[in-house]
Amino acid sequence: MPKVKPAPAKGRGRRAAKQPAYEPREEVRVSSILFGLTMLVALVVAAAAWMGGSLSQVESRIANATDGVARTAGLAVADVKVYGLETEPELESLVRGAAMIEPGENMFRADPYQIRARVESTQRVLNVRVHRLWPGQVVIMADKAEAAALWRDGDRLAVIDRMGREIPARQADRGRRLISIAGDGAPEALPVLLDAFEPDAELAPRIALATRIAERRWTLRLDTGVTAELPGDEHLKNAVARLEDLDRRTALTHRAVASIDLRAPGSVFVTPGSSAQKGGAA
Repeated sequence: MPKVKPAPAKGRGRRAAKQPAYEPREEVRVSSILFGLTMLVALVVAAAAWMGGSLSQVESRIANATDGVARTAGLAVADVKVYGLETEPELESLVRGAAMIEPGENMFRADPYQIRARVESTQRVLNVRVHRLWPGQVVIMADKAEAAALWRDGDRLAVIDRMGREIPARQADRGRRLISIAGDGAPEALPVLLDAFEPDAELAPRIALATRIAERRWTLRLDTGVTAELPGDEHLKNAVARLEDLDRRTALTHRAVASIDLRAPGSVFVTPGSSAQKGGAA
């Protein structure tokens, strides 16, 4: 009988390929990234040369193409709204011009931060807020910069608003008496001074000059010639309240007083004047 070869034992013969324990991944090398960047730059330069223009022209053409895609996709500026200046048509027009954004432009170009910076550079408005409402509206909100004080900076006289920012002199309301301030840091500290007085305070309109001392406190000269020495900003509001209360009860600022010192918390020191003030008593 012919011999029958036994079947090869299981596991013998050709060795099966070993399966990897993990899926092979493509390794990203730094050299590949650098090569890709080099090729990209080369393509841009080649494209510029082919179009017979500079890189700036390439950027311009790409920007125009992007704008066209944005308009096709409905992502163009459809409307620019300005709120807060409804009663100031001239100022509203100025803000629109400063914003430099027109209907039809790419919404991605309507950068709220850049628009706000351009509007604020007019120095005619306060509290500028810019919102980009997709898909196609830009909203600009602003308040008119109201003249609040005259800053005497040496020989120069500047009009500033409640935030201490200089504004064009033509913004000063005619016939409205403004507080005069002087001293280093006076414009920046003006909001604190104005906030120390109540809206209906009788003393505030009588300030002839407010001088900033050592960039930490104020000295007031009133219309009667009386000087009021005020404490640091942290105690300013309480000191002003005490001075207003004293003046209501005793008409102190109309008496023969040279100065009123309120720098010490809870105390008032009065220096007599040489003679009775106009309309006052000794």
